[in-house]
Amino acid sequence: MGAVLKPLQRGLAFLGSCLLATGVAALECSQPAPDPSRIAVAGGSLAEILYALGEEARIVAVDRTATYPVAARELPQIGYVRNLSAEGLLSLQPTLVLGEHDMGPPAVVDQLSALGLDLLVVPERFDAEGVAAKIRCVAAAVGRAAAGEALVAETLAGAVTAPAAPDAPRGMVLLGLRGGSPVAAGRDTSGSGLLAMAGVRNALEGFEGWKPVSEEAMALAAPAFIVVPERGVADAGGLDALLAHPALRLTPAAQAGRVITMDGMAMLGFGPRTVATAARLRKQLQAAP
Repeated sequence: MGAVLKPLQRGLAFLGSCLLATGVAALECSQPAPDPSRIAVAGGSLAEILYALGEEARIVAVDRTATYPVAARELPQIGYVRNLSAEGLLSLQPTLVLGEHDMGPPAVVDQLSALGLDLLVVPERFDAEGVAAKIRCVAAAVGRAAAGEALVAETLAGAVTAPAAPDAPRGMVLLGLRGGSPVAAGRDTSGSGLLAMAGVRNALEGFEGWKPVSEEAMALAAPAFIVVPERGVADAGGLDALLAHPALRLTPAAQAGRVITMDGMAMLGFGPRTVATAARLRKQLQAAP
């Protein structure tokens, strides 16, 4: 019983000390964190950056999106990036909470700030420069600005710099099936950003955000290729089951078998791997008949 109670007692003591703090301790990307020795990470891309910088020993917890590298999956969990557990997070006594732009819920973020915890919410932009800015932000927070610049140079080395040509193929990024409908990336999404970074056009650029797509909208979009995360394929019951969906089966992509599956976080996380993933997608499309 004592072994069970001690971690809880330490967490409650830490919470008590936090309650004595005042003000909002929100940090900016340009400044080093006062004490980055124990980092709770809400966002798989941020965990990837810390590992790439060789700073994984600082991580005391991650959320469920931290799946790469494999070692990150063994760390204590604090829920999902948009649905964090404040109690679980506080019990691990972090000195810094590092979160992606959509960390939440808002009530938990407000609670962490009100308790005086150092909190750095990293801005998101769905392009190569956005990835570079995210790396620099994390590197500065842990006092590794020079290492961050080296990682930026390595990450951007293979980036596609030319925008999509007017005659570039029009494709689509699907998350998978939700409620019986395919959910696809409109503009201002990570999926649309991935396509732009690959130098191709989004067939759903007339939509905004992630949207369920009807049979009629899919027919009008007529994607020449489809990119889908491996998890989306598995959740749909396999690639054949996904492409048999009435909204997908008659698209040029399905008819030609131009469907590409990729690791979801590498595709859409906009961490160090996403730039290389976009370049690989471009090569695959160029090689396809």
